[in-house]
Amino acid sequence: MSPENQQKIDWEAVWKSLNWDDLRGSEEAIQERLHQRALAYAAPPAKVEALEDAKTVLVFMLGEERYGIDVMTVRSVRTITHITRVPGTPAFYPGVVNVRGQIVTVMDLRLLFDISIADEKSPPDELIVAHSNQLEIGLLAHDVEGVMTVPQADIESVDNIRYALGVTTERLVLLDIERLFEDSRLIVGGKDEG
Repeated sequence: MSPENQQKIDWEAVWKSLNWDDLRGSEEAIQERLHQRALAYAAPPAKVEALEDAKTVLVFMLGEERYGIDVMTVRSVRTITHITRVPGTPAFYPGVVNVRGQIVTVMDLRLLFDISIADEKSPPDELIVAHSNQLEIGLLAHDVEGVMTVPQADIESVDNIRYALGVTTERLVLLDIERLFEDSRLIVGGKDEG
């Protein structure tokens, strides 16, 4: 486009249309924004659950299942690369790992719950160290999603999952670590409760 054919921009008209020099309009806009913010801050929260009506859990994936355990039982979360096998232990104990100088037994919940791992694409590479009933055990995980608060109203009780507090509508199985760690099978040489 040649300079003769270019249309000239009226910059003064542009500035006026933006009202940048109109301080009165700018001040009114600021006051309106502050008023809207004040209303938003003064509004009651959408829905506040009482702390006793909710559970705070660490959510993780193991195979195709999502599990949640009480955050108060969690000691640490870490990536693992090598598990040392211990002869004579049950199949649900793939071995032990060294966690900051402490030997921690590793448990695969899928094997404890008799869930097949035959079609597993990749082995779990994360470890959640949990403590309850004077036991500290590392639980295998494929992916640790993070911490979330689950309202009690969203938890449906289940009778067919032995160590579950319940299941949420999003298919999150909330495990009862205290009850799980009471299972005599977890003590090498212990008995199966049936």
